[in-house]
Amino acid sequence: MAYEEILERFKSQLKIMSLKVTRERVIILEEVMKRKDHFDADQFAADLSVGGVKVSRATVYRTLDILHDMKIVHKTTLGHKHQHYENMVDRAHHDHLVCLKCDKVVEFLEPRIEELQEKVCQDHGFVIKDHSLQLFGICGDCTDDDAEGKN
Repeated sequence: MAYEEILERFKSQLKIMSLKVTRERVIILEEVMKRKDHFDADQFAADLSVGGVKVSRATVYRTLDILHDMKIVHKTTLGHKHQHYENMVDRAHHDHLVCLKCDKVVEFLEPRIEELQEKVCQDHGFVIKDHSLQLFGICGDCTDDDAEGKN
């Protein structure tokens, strides 16, 4: 999906919500579109500040929530006590492996898991709207470090 199309959808959404299209909100959208990582709102706001963009944390949080409602970003906890976001434009659904030692996040897609989830929902007469699968453990790098006595 082209940035111009996303920008127009964003502007329309703001209008529906009786919110102004501000320079700050557009910059947040632009910066989100550049991201390929998992990020939290506070770090995102700090990154903007380092880049010379002055945006309040409240505006960052509100705008990320709007982008989440529009399915431009996905919001998840990834095992932390705060939300993480990821840009989902032109990206397929995926699940996550999260290392409990180093916080590394590995994205994966396993069609058999997806099929099983659909079957479970069907068996229970449940219509799934969204889901998030996160598996928590120790990544290979941290396991290797433990085996070598580094940690």
